[in-house]
Amino acid sequence: MDIEHRQFAMRALNHIFVGCQLDGVKFGLGPGAFLIRFEQYVNHSPDQLWLNIESRWAVFPKGTQLFPVSEAEMVELSEEEEYQLIFELRREKVIAVTLGTQSPHLHIEFESGKTLFVNGHHDKYECWQVGDGTGYTHHEWLIVATPGDGISTWAPDSFN
Repeated sequence: MDIEHRQFAMRALNHIFVGCQLDGVKFGLGPGAFLIRFEQYVNHSPDQLWLNIESRWAVFPKGTQLFPVSEAEMVELSEEEEYQLIFELRREKVIAVTLGTQSPHLHIEFESGKTLFVNGHHDKYECWQVGDGTGYTHHEWLIVATPGDGISTWAPDSFN
């Protein structure tokens, strides 16, 4: 992963996520994809965010130092387990967002110290996407973990 792209993506992710709260889940056609909504309840733009997850993910307890390096190291969760983990994070505020160094693994840290970890490595597909806008398409912001450990970021010109 290109260092400059990683740094810009982390700066953008922190700009849009820090201070927002996990606000809900959008049920999809099946258990393959998982879409989580976040909301800014203060005067901040963007105020509505979404995270679309298309790979394995988990919630790790406060103080976790070692995270998986690939999906192969992760347990596959049932749909019920996924919803329970997200339910436990409801209304929690995001305090920091980081990316893995080799792969764009997404780490979203909450006030409780728990970390939502989303695998960012796959050779053939996008593991996750983050954006703003109510229609689950990006309005001004879009950050994508691309195949082969890349990261792509679209942000307003004023952010650059």
